[in-house]
Amino acid sequence: MSWNFDTGNGRKAEFTKFPVGVTKIRVLDEAPFIRWMHWLQKFSRGINCPGKDCPICAIRKQQKANQEQYTYNMSRKFAMNIYNFETDKTEIMEQGINFFEDLRDLKADVEEDGNRLQDAVIKVRRRGTGKDDTSYRLDVEEISSVDLSQFEEDLIDLSEFFAPHNPEDVMRLLDGESWEDVFGKPGSESDEEIDERVEVR
Repeated sequence: MSWNFDTGNGRKAEFTKFPVGVTKIRVLDEAPFIRWMHWLQKFSRGINCPGKDCPICAIRKQQKANQEQYTYNMSRKFAMNIYNFETDKTEIMEQGINFFEDLRDLKADVEEDGNRLQDAVIKVRRRGTGKDDTSYRLDVEEISSVDLSQFEEDLIDLSEFFAPHNPEDVMRLLDGESWEDVFGKPGSESDEEIDERVEVR
């Protein structure tokens, strides 16, 4: 996990959903977990890029060389464990780079005063509901030192939860096998919930 945004399956988890208005959260991790994801429209599911030997990256590289349109999108995903005061749950918060850049700025402000980001109760104000009109504003509501050990049992190892998919399994999907045959039953998140957190390239 890293605050360097240029770098870049586990138990069931709750994902943070920000409704319009204010949601109060507390960050529980030291830094965000960053990964690259490929979207497979056929399955309405995402693949965590394996990196080296990724067959989708190979296809994209060839398409770029041929000046062809990409068949598969690529998106950078940022995630952290947070406590959501509204739901009273520990959740995975996954957002795009703009949101996390604002959070990084907030971190710098908090640390200037000798505090940790985890000590801040953060107000996230959401405006808009669509892909083109949604914006977020982040503000510190209060600083209250907290014993993070109380959340330890609920924290999810994001590097394990978002582990890269095996290149061989990705190739099986590209060769026409079903998601169920390769990975088992798909998750329950809707396309809209996933799309809202995707930064496409």
